[in-house]
Amino acid sequence: RAFGIRRVKQRRRTRGRIIQLKQTHYEPKPDDYLPLPMSLLGSGPIRRVLTAGTVEGNQLAGAVSWDRYKCDVRGVRWHPVGGWRVQFDKRDYEHNFFVKCSCYFRVQLYGFDRSKELAIQYRQRLEAEWEEQHQIWVRLDAEREASRLRRKEEKVLAR
Repeated sequence: RAFGIRRVKQRRRTRGRIIQLKQTHYEPKPDDYLPLPMSLLGSGPIRRVLTAGTVEGNQLAGAVSWDRYKCDVRGVRWHPVGGWRVQFDKRDYEHNFFVKCSCYFRVQLYGFDRSKELAIQYRQRLEAEWEEQHQIWVRLDAEREASRLRRKEEKVLAR
């Protein structure tokens, strides 16, 4: 019977070893360097054109103006569904207020440049509304604190 007998397994020689990647010298990026969005590679046809390395693929990749797919506004990026995505996620635990927004401006509906414009405007609108709400909270907190101090004074004077 094999009951109570432990089978010995030979481990691979490489187990536990850390294999180092080939090290290369660090070359700093220029100040105006803005990488292509990772979301571009989420689209199969574009990824295949970029990674194929064929003559035709290189010609196609050279014909595309990749700067159009970059956006320097925080929270706005190109999405492989074919549109510009706006992401906005803010939390205020003190006031129990949470905002999470993710919406798409499709190129099919608005056109490329118009959808990018609308996405940037919407993101700026969300930020402005959040700032406005923050100012309202500051005012309400100040009023609440003033009324608390006033009640405390009245309580002391009533004694």
